[in-house]
Amino acid sequence: MRWFERFSTTSANFAGQPPMLGVAILLSAIGAISYVVGNEHIVVGVALAISAVTLILLPILQATQNRDGAALHAKLDELLKIHHAARDNLIGVEKRSSDEIEQVRRDEERGE
Repeated sequence: MRWFERFSTTSANFAGQPPMLGVAILLSAIGAISYVVGNEHIVVGVALAISAVTLILLPILQATQNRDGAALHAKLDELLKIHHAARDNLIGVEKRSSDEIEQVRRDEERGE
């Protein structure tokens, strides 16, 4: 699984760089020009390429976002543990249901 983490991190970093924007603009320009010229084969090919890139990048970006979020939560949990005024029941709150999290927020607003 370590290979996936390296691959997803590298891919996500590339996706956020100017060269990836260049690839996206290039594919879009080729598709637009092909549409205007009327070359259906290239239009379909570009649409397929754009769909493939989207489908590949979605799980890669989601994996890196999940890992970053988990690391952030671990850091926040550690800060909650050492801060004396913090409520211990907030540790791990991200693992609760949406309704439970909303209840915690309402309790906080009421000062409980």
